[in-house]
Amino acid sequence: MKTPFVVLLTVGVLLSPAIARSQDTSKTSLRIDTSGDSKAFMKVEIESEFPGGASAWLQFLQSHLVYPNKAVRKRIEGTVLLQFIVDKDGSISSLQALSGDPLLVEAALKAMAQSPKWIPAIQKGRAVKSYKKQPIVFKLVPA
Repeated sequence: MKTPFVVLLTVGVLLSPAIARSQDTSKTSLRIDTSGDSKAFMKVEIESEFPGGASAWLQFLQSHLVYPNKAVRKRIEGTVLLQFIVDKDGSISSLQALSGDPLLVEAALKAMAQSPKWIPAIQKGRAVKSYKKQPIVFKLVPA
């Protein structure tokens, strides 16, 4: 018999259809142009992070992420790639799955939606919105 096991990989970076480069060539800064003065950065000086760092983030996901029973029965494994924005106040927005099996995607989105506020990214000394990606690997391991 195999038991469910979730491997959590943390990757803090970025994706977007509309990228604008900073004119300052000494510091490459990528940002997403949205509307008004509210831009979501793709590359920042200081990345946003979960309160307590990577180990606290892993602990949060392990306690909130549930391997779906149906996926266990069907022996479905794989990676779900989530993308989201960490807003200036640390809240999560624009959460979406970029890839993954639908059963696993549902579980990953549900866990991420329960995330508390993050510490926002910093650009030029100010808190800014930033894009993040989070791959979550679902793997069944022998019991």
